[in-house]
Amino acid sequence: MIFIYIIVAIFLLIGLLLLDFSLGKKNHRKNVRFLDFESTTGDYQIYTSGDPLFEDLFQDLRHAKKKIDMMFFIIKTDEISRELLEILKQKAEEGLQVRLLLDRIGSYRINSKVIKELNQSGVEFAFSEKPKFPYFFYRSQRRNHRKITIIDGDVGYIGGFNVGREYLGKDAELGKWRDYHLRLLGDIVQHLQSTFFDDWYLATGHHDEEPVPTETEGEKWIEIAATDGVQLEDVFESLICQAKEEIFIGTPYFIPSERLFKCLTDALERGVNVKVIVPMKADHPLVKEAGLPYMMRLIDAGGEVYMFDQGFYHAKVVIVDQQLCDIGTANFDRRSLFLNKEVNTIIHNPRFVMDLRLAFLRDVQDSQPLNDHLIQLFTIRTKIKIGIARFFRPLL
Repeated sequence: MIFIYIIVAIFLLIGLLLLDFSLGKKNHRKNVRFLDFESTTGDYQIYTSGDPLFEDLFQDLRHAKKKIDMMFFIIKTDEISRELLEILKQKAEEGLQVRLLLDRIGSYRINSKVIKELNQSGVEFAFSEKPKFPYFFYRSQRRNHRKITIIDGDVGYIGGFNVGREYLGKDAELGKWRDYHLRLLGDIVQHLQSTFFDDWYLATGHHDEEPVPTETEGEKWIEIAATDGVQLEDVFESLICQAKEEIFIGTPYFIPSERLFKCLTDALERGVNVKVIVPMKADHPLVKEAGLPYMMRLIDAGGEVYMFDQGFYHAKVVIVDQQLCDIGTANFDRRSLFLNKEVNTIIHNPRFVMDLRLAFLRDVQDSQPLNDHLIQLFTIRTKIKIGIARFFRPLL
Protein backbone atom coordinates (compact mmCIF):
# COMPACT_ATOMS: atom_id res chain seq x y z
CA MET A 1 0.00 0.00 0.00
CA ILE A 2 2.84 2.41 0.85
CA PHE A 3 4.37 1.68 -2.56
CA ILE A 4 1.09 2.65 -4.26
CA TYR A 5 0.98 5.91 -2.29
CA ILE A 6 4.54 6.69 -3.37
CA ILE A 7 3.71 6.04 -7.04
CA VAL A 8 0.59 8.21 -6.81
CA ALA A 9 2.58 10.99 -5.12
CA ILE A 10 5.25 10.86 -7.85
CA PHE A 11 2.66 11.09 -10.64
CA LEU A 12 0.89 13.90 -8.81
CA LEU A 13 4.17 15.82 -8.46
CA ILE A 14 4.97 15.34 -12.15
CA GLY A 15 1.49 16.54 -13.07
CA LEU A 16 1.85 19.65 -10.91
CA LEU A 17 5.25 20.45 -12.42
CA LEU A 18 3.90 20.05 -15.95
CA LEU A 19 0.93 22.28 -15.12
CA ASP A 20 3.23 24.88 -13.55
CA PHE A 21 5.48 24.81 -16.64
CA SER A 22 2.57 25.07 -19.07
CA LEU A 23 0.85 27.96 -17.26
CA GLY A 24 4.16 29.73 -16.67
CA LYS A 25 5.07 29.48 -20.35
CA LYS A 26 1.67 30.88 -21.34
CA ASN A 27 2.07 33.78 -18.89
CA HIS A 28 5.61 34.46 -20.12
CA ARG A 29 4.52 34.63 -23.76
CA LYS A 30 1.68 36.97 -22.86
CA ASN A 31 4.01 39.39 -21.03
CA VAL A 32 7.20 39.03 -23.07
CA ARG A 33 9.28 42.18 -23.50
CA PHE A 34 10.59 43.16 -26.93
CA LEU A 35 13.79 45.15 -27.37
CA ASP A 36 14.02 46.34 -30.97
CA PHE A 37 17.35 47.63 -32.28
CA GLU A 38 18.35 48.73 -35.76
CA SER A 39 21.68 48.09 -37.43
CA THR A 40 24.37 50.60 -36.53
CA THR A 41 28.10 51.23 -36.68
CA GLY A 42 30.86 49.78 -34.54
CA ASP A 43 34.29 48.22 -34.39
CA TYR A 44 35.27 44.85 -32.98
CA GLN A 45 37.90 42.53 -31.60
CA ILE A 46 37.19 38.80 -31.38
CA TYR A 47 38.49 36.41 -28.71
CA THR A 48 38.53 32.61 -28.95
CA SER A 49 40.22 31.81 -25.64
CA GLY A 50 39.90 33.07 -22.10
CA ASP A 51 43.37 34.38 -21.25
CA PRO A 52 43.50 37.29 -23.73
CA LEU A 53 39.83 38.07 -23.14
CA PHE A 54 40.13 38.45 -19.38
CA GLU A 55 43.45 40.27 -19.69
CA ASP A 56 41.83 42.93 -21.91
CA LEU A 57 38.57 43.02 -19.94
CA PHE A 58 40.37 43.54 -16.64
CA GLN A 59 42.58 46.24 -18.18
CA ASP A 60 39.53 48.08 -19.54
CA LEU A 61 37.83 47.83 -16.14
CA ARG A 62 40.89 49.23 -14.34
CA HIS A 63 40.98 52.16 -16.79
CA ALA A 64 37.27 52.98 -16.36
CA LYS A 65 36.64 56.66 -15.55
CA LYS A 66 32.87 56.99 -15.00
CA LYS A 67 30.88 53.78 -14.66
CA ILE A 68 30.78 50.03 -15.15
CA ASP A 69 27.67 47.97 -15.89
CA MET A 70 28.20 44.20 -15.89
CA MET A 71 25.89 41.22 -16.33
CA PHE A 72 26.85 37.53 -16.32
CA PHE A 73 25.07 34.21 -16.17
CA ILE A 74 27.83 32.67 -14.04
CA ILE A 75 30.42 34.21 -11.76
CA LYS A 76 32.02 31.78 -9.32
CA THR A 77 34.15 32.30 -6.22
CA ASP A 78 37.46 30.96 -7.56
CA GLU A 79 40.63 32.94 -8.18
CA ILE A 80 39.64 34.58 -11.49
CA SER A 81 36.19 35.45 -10.11
CA ARG A 82 37.66 36.99 -6.95
CA GLU A 83 40.06 39.06 -9.05
CA LEU A 84 37.15 40.43 -11.05
CA LEU A 85 35.11 41.24 -7.94
CA GLU A 86 38.11 42.97 -6.36
CA ILE A 87 38.48 45.21 -9.43
CA LEU A 88 34.79 46.14 -9.23
CA LYS A 89 35.09 46.96 -5.53
CA GLN A 90 38.20 49.05 -6.12
CA LYS A 91 36.54 51.07 -8.89
CA ALA A 92 33.44 51.65 -6.73
CA GLU A 93 35.67 52.87 -3.89
CA GLU A 94 37.25 55.32 -6.37
CA GLY A 95 33.81 56.86 -6.82
CA LEU A 96 32.64 55.21 -10.04
CA GLN A 97 29.12 53.90 -10.41
CA VAL A 98 29.52 50.11 -10.57
CA ARG A 99 26.58 47.77 -11.09
CA LEU A 100 26.70 43.98 -11.17
CA LEU A 101 23.72 41.88 -12.27
CA LEU A 102 23.93 38.08 -12.03
CA ASP A 103 21.54 35.27 -12.81
CA ARG A 104 20.14 33.95 -9.53
CA ILE A 105 20.68 30.26 -10.29
CA GLY A 106 23.70 30.42 -12.59
CA SER A 107 25.63 32.44 -9.97
CA TYR A 108 24.34 30.57 -6.92
CA ARG A 109 27.84 30.53 -5.40
CA ILE A 110 27.68 34.30 -4.82
CA ASN A 111 26.43 34.26 -1.23
CA SER A 112 25.32 36.93 1.22
CA LYS A 113 28.87 37.46 2.51
CA VAL A 114 30.18 38.25 -0.98
CA ILE A 115 27.21 40.54 -1.67
CA LYS A 116 27.73 42.38 1.62
CA GLU A 117 31.39 43.02 0.76
CA LEU A 118 30.39 44.33 -2.66
CA ASN A 119 27.76 46.64 -1.18
CA GLN A 120 30.15 47.94 1.48
CA SER A 121 32.56 48.93 -1.29
CA GLY A 122 29.81 50.78 -3.12
CA VAL A 123 29.02 48.19 -5.81
CA GLU A 124 25.31 48.06 -6.62
CA PHE A 125 24.37 44.38 -6.82
CA ALA A 126 21.24 42.53 -7.92
CA PHE A 127 20.16 39.04 -8.92
CA SER A 128 18.21 38.59 -12.14
CA GLU A 129 15.32 36.15 -12.66
CA LYS A 130 14.74 35.03 -9.08
CA PRO A 131 12.39 32.02 -9.05
CA LYS A 132 9.14 32.95 -7.33
CA PHE A 133 5.48 32.03 -7.16
CA PRO A 134 3.35 31.67 -9.15
CA TYR A 135 4.96 29.34 -11.72
CA PHE A 136 7.96 28.63 -9.50
CA PHE A 137 9.14 25.63 -11.53
CA TYR A 138 8.86 27.47 -14.84
CA ARG A 139 10.65 30.52 -13.46
CA SER A 140 13.41 28.30 -12.08
CA GLN A 141 14.04 27.04 -15.62
CA ARG A 142 13.87 30.46 -17.31
CA ARG A 143 17.33 31.96 -16.89
CA ASN A 144 19.05 35.20 -17.82
CA HIS A 145 21.86 33.80 -19.95
CA ARG A 146 23.13 37.20 -21.14
CA LYS A 147 26.79 38.19 -20.67
CA ILE A 148 27.36 41.91 -21.15
CA THR A 149 29.88 44.46 -19.87
CA ILE A 150 29.69 48.18 -20.67
CA ILE A 151 32.50 50.49 -19.58
CA ASP A 152 31.98 54.28 -19.58
CA GLY A 153 29.32 53.80 -22.25
CA ASP A 154 32.14 53.45 -24.80
CA VAL A 155 33.43 49.86 -24.60
CA GLY A 156 31.24 46.77 -24.67
CA TYR A 157 31.84 43.05 -24.23
CA ILE A 158 29.45 40.30 -25.29
CA GLY A 159 29.82 36.58 -25.96
CA GLY A 160 29.89 33.09 -24.57
CA PHE A 161 32.42 33.33 -21.73
CA ASN A 162 31.30 33.31 -18.10
CA VAL A 163 33.73 33.88 -15.22
CA GLY A 164 35.45 30.87 -13.67
CA ARG A 165 38.62 28.82 -13.89
CA GLU A 166 37.21 26.38 -16.47
CA TYR A 167 36.81 29.28 -18.93
CA LEU A 168 40.59 29.67 -18.77
CA GLY A 169 41.05 25.98 -19.58
CA LYS A 170 41.96 25.07 -16.00
CA ASP A 171 39.36 22.34 -15.48
CA ALA A 172 41.14 18.99 -15.70
CA GLU A 173 38.06 17.15 -16.95
CA LEU A 174 36.91 19.64 -19.62
CA GLY A 175 40.38 20.79 -20.69
CA LYS A 176 40.96 23.69 -23.07
CA TRP A 177 37.90 25.94 -23.32
CA ARG A 178 36.90 27.07 -26.81
CA ASP A 179 34.50 29.99 -27.02
CA TYR A 180 33.90 33.24 -28.90
CA HIS A 181 33.57 36.68 -27.30
CA LEU A 182 33.57 40.22 -28.70
CA ARG A 183 34.97 43.56 -27.59
CA LEU A 184 32.91 46.29 -29.25
CA LEU A 185 33.39 50.03 -29.77
CA GLY A 186 31.16 52.64 -31.36
CA ASP A 187 27.43 53.24 -31.53
CA ILE A 188 26.60 49.56 -31.03
CA VAL A 189 27.65 49.89 -27.37
CA GLN A 190 24.57 52.07 -26.76
CA HIS A 191 22.35 49.12 -27.68
CA LEU A 192 24.19 46.88 -25.24
CA GLN A 193 23.67 49.61 -22.64
CA SER A 194 19.92 49.69 -23.33
CA THR A 195 19.75 45.91 -22.93
CA PHE A 196 21.46 46.16 -19.54
CA PHE A 197 19.14 49.00 -18.49
CA ASP A 198 16.07 46.85 -19.20
CA ASP A 199 17.36 43.89 -17.19
CA TRP A 200 18.47 46.16 -14.33
CA TYR A 201 15.00 47.72 -14.22
CA LEU A 202 13.32 44.31 -14.07
CA ALA A 203 15.63 43.24 -11.23
CA THR A 204 15.59 46.46 -9.17
CA GLY A 205 12.73 48.67 -10.35
CA HIS A 206 15.22 51.45 -11.14
CA HIS A 207 14.75 53.29 -14.44
CA ASP A 208 17.78 54.63 -16.30
CA GLU A 209 17.65 57.33 -18.92
CA GLU A 210 18.36 55.84 -22.31
CA PRO A 211 21.68 56.92 -23.84
CA VAL A 212 21.36 59.79 -26.29
CA PRO A 213 21.47 58.20 -29.76
CA THR A 214 24.44 59.12 -31.90
CA GLU A 215 24.73 58.72 -35.63
CA THR A 216 28.35 58.06 -36.50
CA GLU A 217 28.98 58.07 -40.21
CA GLY A 218 29.92 54.72 -41.68
CA GLU A 219 28.53 51.38 -42.71
CA LYS A 220 25.77 50.10 -40.42
CA TRP A 221 26.87 46.49 -40.24
CA ILE A 222 26.07 45.28 -36.74
CA GLU A 223 22.80 44.77 -34.86
CA ILE A 224 21.90 43.60 -31.35
CA ALA A 225 19.27 40.85 -31.06
CA ALA A 226 18.10 40.72 -27.43
CA THR A 227 15.65 37.82 -27.16
CA ASP A 228 13.45 36.64 -24.33
CA GLY A 229 12.56 33.02 -25.00
CA VAL A 230 10.33 33.87 -27.95
CA GLN A 231 12.06 35.70 -30.79
CA LEU A 232 15.27 33.69 -31.21
CA GLU A 233 13.71 30.99 -33.39
CA ASP A 234 12.68 33.72 -35.86
CA VAL A 235 16.21 35.18 -35.83
CA PHE A 236 17.83 31.83 -36.61
CA GLU A 237 15.22 30.97 -39.24
CA SER A 238 15.84 34.26 -41.04
CA LEU A 239 19.59 33.59 -41.15
CA ILE A 240 19.27 29.99 -42.35
CA CYS A 241 16.70 30.77 -45.04
CA GLN A 242 19.01 33.38 -46.59
CA ALA A 243 21.77 30.85 -47.21
CA LYS A 244 22.72 30.05 -50.79
CA GLU A 245 26.15 28.44 -50.33
CA GLU A 246 26.97 27.48 -46.73
CA ILE A 247 25.73 27.46 -43.14
CA PHE A 248 28.24 26.88 -40.33
CA ILE A 249 26.84 26.38 -36.81
CA GLY A 250 28.95 26.19 -33.67
CA THR A 251 27.13 25.28 -30.47
CA PRO A 252 27.74 23.27 -27.29
CA TYR A 253 24.21 21.83 -27.50
CA PHE A 254 22.53 20.99 -30.81
CA ILE A 255 18.86 20.50 -29.92
CA PRO A 256 16.99 22.53 -32.56
CA SER A 257 13.25 22.97 -32.81
CA GLU A 258 11.59 20.92 -35.54
CA ARG A 259 10.95 24.17 -37.40
CA LEU A 260 14.65 25.08 -37.44
CA PHE A 261 15.68 21.54 -38.28
CA LYS A 262 13.40 21.65 -41.33
CA CYS A 263 15.04 24.94 -42.33
CA LEU A 264 18.40 23.16 -42.28
CA THR A 265 17.21 20.17 -44.31
CA ASP A 266 15.52 22.53 -46.79
CA ALA A 267 18.86 24.32 -47.14
CA LEU A 268 20.59 21.01 -47.82
CA GLU A 269 18.04 20.29 -50.55
CA ARG A 270 18.95 23.67 -52.10
CA GLY A 271 22.57 22.52 -52.28
CA VAL A 272 23.78 24.52 -49.27
CA ASN A 273 26.78 23.09 -47.40
CA VAL A 274 25.81 22.67 -43.72
CA LYS A 275 28.49 22.10 -41.09
CA VAL A 276 27.87 21.82 -37.33
CA ILE A 277 30.48 21.68 -34.56
CA VAL A 278 29.56 20.34 -31.11
CA PRO A 279 31.81 19.23 -28.24
CA MET A 280 32.89 15.63 -27.90
CA LYS A 281 32.53 16.00 -24.12
CA ALA A 282 29.33 17.06 -22.36
CA ASP A 283 29.25 19.42 -19.39
CA HIS A 284 25.63 18.65 -18.42
CA PRO A 285 23.64 15.40 -18.20
CA LEU A 286 21.68 14.29 -21.29
CA VAL A 287 22.45 17.33 -23.50
CA LYS A 288 24.67 15.31 -25.83
CA GLU A 289 22.19 12.43 -25.99
CA ALA A 290 19.30 14.83 -26.66
CA GLY A 291 21.16 16.20 -29.67
CA LEU A 292 22.44 12.96 -31.20
CA PRO A 293 19.18 12.04 -33.01
CA TYR A 294 19.19 15.46 -34.72
CA MET A 295 22.85 15.11 -35.64
CA MET A 296 22.27 11.68 -37.17
CA ARG A 297 19.24 12.93 -39.10
CA LEU A 298 21.26 15.90 -40.36
CA ILE A 299 24.02 13.58 -41.56
CA ASP A 300 21.46 11.38 -43.32
CA ALA A 301 20.17 14.51 -45.10
CA GLY A 302 23.68 15.39 -46.34
CA GLY A 303 24.99 17.64 -43.56
CA GLU A 304 28.31 17.38 -41.74
CA VAL A 305 28.68 17.16 -37.95
CA TYR A 306 32.03 17.50 -36.19
CA MET A 307 32.79 16.72 -32.54
CA PHE A 308 35.45 19.01 -31.06
CA ASP A 309 37.87 16.88 -29.04
CA GLN A 310 40.64 19.35 -28.12
CA GLY A 311 38.86 20.47 -24.95
CA PHE A 312 35.33 21.78 -24.49
CA TYR A 313 33.51 23.64 -27.26
CA HIS A 314 31.22 26.40 -25.96
CA ALA A 315 30.97 28.71 -29.00
CA LYS A 316 27.64 30.12 -30.15
CA VAL A 317 27.85 31.09 -33.83
CA VAL A 318 25.89 30.85 -37.06
CA ILE A 319 27.80 31.83 -40.21
CA VAL A 320 26.02 32.25 -43.56
CA ASP A 321 27.61 32.54 -47.03
CA GLN A 322 30.77 34.35 -45.87
CA GLN A 323 28.61 37.49 -45.61
CA LEU A 324 26.54 37.27 -42.45
CA CYS A 325 26.86 35.82 -38.96
CA ASP A 326 25.28 35.63 -35.54
CA ILE A 327 27.51 35.50 -32.46
CA GLY A 328 26.58 35.95 -28.82
CA THR A 329 25.18 34.05 -25.84
CA ALA A 330 22.48 31.85 -27.43
CA ASN A 331 22.98 28.13 -27.93
CA PHE A 332 21.27 26.20 -30.72
CA ASP A 333 19.00 24.42 -28.25
CA ARG A 334 15.48 24.48 -26.81
CA ARG A 335 16.50 26.33 -23.66
CA SER A 336 17.94 29.31 -25.55
CA LEU A 337 15.12 29.22 -28.10
CA PHE A 338 12.16 29.08 -25.74
CA LEU A 339 13.25 29.79 -22.14
CA ASN A 340 16.33 31.96 -21.67
CA LYS A 341 17.01 35.64 -22.06
CA GLU A 342 19.83 35.89 -24.61
CA VAL A 343 21.68 38.62 -26.47
CA ASN A 344 23.42 38.13 -29.81
CA THR A 345 25.06 40.30 -32.43
CA ILE A 346 24.03 39.98 -36.08
CA ILE A 347 26.91 41.10 -38.24
CA HIS A 348 26.83 42.00 -41.95
CA ASN A 349 30.53 42.66 -42.39
CA PRO A 350 32.38 40.34 -44.83
CA ARG A 351 35.77 41.08 -43.23
CA PHE A 352 34.51 40.12 -39.77
CA VAL A 353 32.64 37.10 -41.11
CA MET A 354 35.77 35.89 -42.88
CA ASP A 355 37.76 36.13 -39.62
CA LEU A 356 35.07 34.17 -37.80
CA ARG A 357 34.78 31.63 -40.62
CA LEU A 358 38.53 30.95 -40.49
CA ALA A 359 38.31 30.43 -36.71
CA PHE A 360 35.41 28.01 -37.27
CA LEU A 361 37.34 26.02 -39.89
CA ARG A 362 40.33 25.80 -37.54
CA ASP A 363 37.96 24.28 -35.00
CA VAL A 364 36.80 21.77 -37.63
CA GLN A 365 40.43 20.67 -37.91
CA ASP A 366 40.45 20.05 -34.15
CA SER A 367 37.32 17.89 -34.38
CA GLN A 368 36.34 14.37 -35.37
CA PRO A 369 33.58 13.90 -37.95
CA LEU A 370 30.52 12.16 -36.59
CA ASN A 371 30.05 9.28 -39.02
CA ASP A 372 28.65 5.76 -39.25
CA HIS A 373 31.75 4.34 -37.57
CA LEU A 374 31.36 6.52 -34.48
CA ILE A 375 27.60 5.95 -34.37
CA GLN A 376 28.14 2.18 -34.40
CA LEU A 377 30.37 2.56 -31.33
CA PHE A 378 27.48 3.93 -29.25
CA THR A 379 26.97 1.74 -26.20
CA ILE A 380 23.66 0.38 -24.95
CA ARG A 381 23.94 2.89 -22.12
CA THR A 382 24.20 5.77 -24.62
CA LYS A 383 21.18 4.50 -26.54
CA ILE A 384 19.15 4.28 -23.31
CA LYS A 385 20.17 7.85 -22.41
CA ILE A 386 19.10 9.00 -25.89
CA GLY A 387 15.65 7.59 -25.17
CA ILE A 388 15.47 9.24 -21.75
CA ALA A 389 16.68 12.58 -23.14
CA ARG A 390 13.67 12.81 -25.47
CA PHE A 391 11.44 13.51 -22.47
CA PHE A 392 13.64 16.38 -21.26
CA ARG A 393 14.21 18.22 -24.57
CA PRO A 394 12.05 21.24 -23.59
CA LEU A 395 14.44 21.88 -20.68
CA LEU A 396 17.69 21.24 -22.58
